[in-house]
Amino acid sequence: MKKVLTLLVPCLVFAAAVFWWKREDAGVSANAHLSSAALATPSPALGSLQATPEAQAYRDRRHFEADAKDFFAHAASMRAVERSERADALTRQIDAYEATDGLSAGEAVLLRTALVRATIDDPAQQAEEVAAIADRYRTHADQRMAAFAAQQASDPRFQAYKTREAQVVAEVMAMTSIPAGLTRDQYLRQRLQEERERAYAP
Repeated sequence: MKKVLTLLVPCLVFAAAVFWWKREDAGVSANAHLSSAALATPSPALGSLQATPEAQAYRDRRHFEADAKDFFAHAASMRAVERSERADALTRQIDAYEATDGLSAGEAVLLRTALVRATIDDPAQQAEEVAAIADRYRTHADQRMAAFAAQQASDPRFQAYKTREAQVVAEVMAMTSIPAGLTRDQYLRQRLQEERERAYAP
């Protein structure tokens, strides 16, 4: 298992780097386009727009992405203290963005894995850290699924649908002919979709 994880780490790091570099390059292109448009059609409201919380949040996000790109590109040549400090700063930013849904779980896993690879030299320790990250996110996903299931169990609309679901399945499976030239599976999916729409109709 450790051997597999050790082989996967460089791939994940490469994927993370490509992900951030592409986002950065796309952002630069978009900014260049917006800047050209702003110069061509100057607006007195531009200053006000740039002072909004949304504009500041956008600038902060761009700064975070630029920091991440720069770190992954130059981590190998940094002194150990600088590398550790910058990795810690990026980790805190990842925590903050993930807490506000600014990063998906997949994006966060890629970045955290890349940080492990960039800051830990020992392959065995890298594999252990990556495995710990995977276990933590797997546990979190299981907890979210359990919470969702508990919420559904207490939702009367969901309970009504589940009752009808069992009835519809029994009806369709007992049919000797299926209407509209559909297969049994197609007809069952259609009926269940209708029941879901009916159960959750406003």
